[in-house]
Parts: sequence; structure tokens; C-alpha cells
Amino acid sequence: MLSISTEKKGNALVVTLEGRLDANSAKELEAEALGWIEAGDHQHVLDFRGVNFISSAGLRAILLIAKRLEPIGGKVKLCGLNATLMDVFEISGFSKLFVIVPTVAEAV
Repeated sequence: MLSISTEKKGNALVVTLEGRLDANSAKELEAEALGWIEAGDHQHVLDFRGVNFISSAGLRAILLIAKRLEPIGGKVKLCGLNATLMDVFEISGFSKLFVIVPTVAEAV
């Protein structure tokens, strides 16, 4: 199960995730992100401090969000990844695709 909450900080939408980002919750994240994009939020900061697991479906959801934002000048930044999640991002090559910083403040 994944909990998703949002907060505006400057021109960025900070998306706080808690729980597991897996096949079931990835669909929910994708749907919500498409709504944020349609509402005009084009700078997303995904805060992973509360995430304890990510599957390939979760990685795909993040990539989909980034691909939707790219043509309109938007961007996704990631923060708060624990060591296990960072390993997943490095092994998958996603660490080269995204800006990854330790804190929300640095991402904003």
C-alpha cells in the first residue's frame, strides 16, 4: 500500500510517498501525476523518505511521469532515497536519468 500526499513549495509540487511503490500502487501514482500535470504542476519532487520498497512497475511509473513532463519543460527530481532504494536506482540505471538529492530542500 502506498500513501501519496502533496504540498506546493515555490513552483515545485512536493509529492511525499509512504509505503510500497509496486504494481498496484504504481497505477495510482501514474493517475494522480497525470492530474497534477493537467492542473499545471510541471516541477515534481518525489520524496521517498517513507518508501521501503520499489518494483519495476514503480520505476516505470516514475519514468512515465518524467516522459510526460519533458515535452512541456517539466522535470522530476527525487529525494530521500534510503540505501536499498539507491541501489535499485543505480543498478537499473535510473540514477543517471534523474536528479537525486538527499532532501526536499535541496530538490526545491
